[in-house]
Amino acid sequence: MHVILLFITNYSYAGIFIALSLGIVGFPVPDESLIAFTGFLSSQGKLDIRLLLPVIISGTTLGITGSYFLGKLSGHYVSHKYSNKISINVDHLQRAKEFYTKYGRYALLIGYFIPGVRHLTALFAGLNNMPYRQFAIFAYTGALLWVTTFFTLGYWLGREWYYVIHNFVVTAIILVTLTLFLILYLKQKK
Repeated sequence: MHVILLFITNYSYAGIFIALSLGIVGFPVPDESLIAFTGFLSSQGKLDIRLLLPVIISGTTLGITGSYFLGKLSGHYVSHKYSNKISINVDHLQRAKEFYTKYGRYALLIGYFIPGVRHLTALFAGLNNMPYRQFAIFAYTGALLWVTTFFTLGYWLGREWYYVIHNFVVTAIILVTLTLFLILYLKQKK
């Protein structure tokens, strides 16, 4: 987090934009913490909210759009050319495609709130040839909800923002893990 703080200090709005764009693609950027911290800085008058919110939303949408097109442009080639070399079963790819066709919209909408998932949802949308219009509606709505949530938490929580965000992320990971185990258990019972 210290490196991110120095980056913001040195590069301000451009640094925030770049960090979030790269973070959404999958670089190790603490996205929630960064957004909450900028909300806190805005509440202290150190960053202008009128400039900050468009920068955060633009950086986030650029990152997810880049992931989508990366998946769309390279997906078929990579998955078929290298599937044998990296032990990817083509049947598993087909099942993943069917799952994503059915539930991918919702993954784009809520995936931002789940660390690790947000980095893959757009990539899988591109890999599965989700139409751009459908991708944009769900991904950008999810981005707006995610940014608003963490920015608002940082803005209103003041100096306590870090502890709340950290606990929020840990809680989200635990809930997702428990939900996945429950789904797998119920599926095996059938």
